[in-house]
Amino acid sequence: MDTDDTEDPPSRGTTSAIRNPTSLSAHVGSAGAVPYLSEEPGAKARVALKFAPILKELRVHFVPAHPIGPAPTYGASFMAVLRYSPLNVYLVFIPISWAMHYTHQSATLISILCCLGIIPLAALLGLGTEQIALRTSPSVGGLLNATLGNIVEMIIAGIALKECKLELVQSSLLGGLLSNMLLILGMAFIVGGYRFHSQEFQPMVAQLNSSLMTVAVISLIIPAAFHEYIGDRLNDGEEVPVLLQLSRGSAIILILIYIAYLFFQFYSHSHLFLSTEKSPRSSLASTPSGSHSVLPVHSPPSLSSPEFGDIEHPKLNTPVALLVLVVTTGFAYLTAEHLVASLEGLVSAHPSIFEKWITLIVIPVVSNAAEHTTAVIVASKGKFDLAMSVAIGSCIQIALFVVPVLILVAWGMGKPLTLLFDPLETLVLFISVILVKFSVEDGKSHWMSGVVFIAVYALIALSFWNFPDTVRMFQGHELICA
Repeated sequence: MDTDDTEDPPSRGTTSAIRNPTSLSAHVGSAGAVPYLSEEPGAKARVALKFAPILKELRVHFVPAHPIGPAPTYGASFMAVLRYSPLNVYLVFIPISWAMHYTHQSATLISILCCLGIIPLAALLGLGTEQIALRTSPSVGGLLNATLGNIVEMIIAGIALKECKLELVQSSLLGGLLSNMLLILGMAFIVGGYRFHSQEFQPMVAQLNSSLMTVAVISLIIPAAFHEYIGDRLNDGEEVPVLLQLSRGSAIILILIYIAYLFFQFYSHSHLFLSTEKSPRSSLASTPSGSHSVLPVHSPPSLSSPEFGDIEHPKLNTPVALLVLVVTTGFAYLTAEHLVASLEGLVSAHPSIFEKWITLIVIPVVSNAAEHTTAVIVASKGKFDLAMSVAIGSCIQIALFVVPVLILVAWGMGKPLTLLFDPLETLVLFISVILVKFSVEDGKSHWMSGVVFIAVYALIALSFWNFPDTVRMFQGHELICA
């Protein structure tokens, strides 16, 4: 009898296992895996398997580029905060400005003291952000620096929106864009060019940033063109509702673009945003002329690598760094509130000084002190991608997220904030974006580019020195904000 043609009946244990999935797991665990009888993974296991690649990609951004030394004690951290910068001496102006505000003293002195008080607060915000970002990748560090560096501007814009000073909201945010693009990036290129013959960064990232800023400018040009050429064709009283509808729809689109940009940066093309650090003793591999290949990524050194000596020693431990961020933000809010309240009295007392110049030039320079310091320091160390991320990343965040969010918040508050900026402001921003685009899109720069950026910023500041405060009219009527 041929035993090959016969099939043994399943054993009693196997039969019961088929009827009972619980016993099947025990049977498989004891006798080995049975593929055609294996149990499907549970819901939690399927979710974990589905999101495992995403978590793996995100985890890369929380790995520091250098080994981190031991965290300092609480006492050493607080002493580092006190000794961080000579600018800390200006902290004494904060309580003085508050006292003068509540006792209704000179608006001019209040404005000056508030500006002086905001400078060390911005620097301390930069310190706390830097210490948190030290434990992450350059892309996350740049996002943190951009976000927390914009806190003062967001506070000022929010306070102005609450008080229905719509022109102040727009000019302060536009001033932040110009300050980051021209002044901060220009200073970073000059300082970096002093130590390095050329400065290189990811060309694809630079091109993407230029494209995003171009989109932001287009979102401002369209309402300006609509107001200039189409507003008179509408019936009386119809222009403002149409502009509000256009601005709110554009705001939603810009926010979606920013969310897509974050997905691009942290997931789909995260390798482009890793560090390409350059040092005097090792330079990046050169690429042929005209090529736009991705620069080699600087991997975190291992314990056995020769770069292990480049250990990053944190000045603050994490709890103190977070405490510094929270306390400094609170002080910045109160000081900025007093500053906004004093601007009207300052302009009234000094007719030769226009509010537009203060909000477009002075306040952004003061509030961007943290980003300015961070970008210059990292550029001097050869971290040009991080410097670009701090300066241009901040511009992208303001243009694609902060401004649109304020448009939607104003919508909820019933205030007519639109994307229609002053025509000269829109033109200046357009020229600045074009200049930066041509200078950085090839992924290389030098100190002369920084000189050009700062020269253009000085020209803009000079042009707005005598810019009068005008009332914006829509079809012959003044815009009313309740």
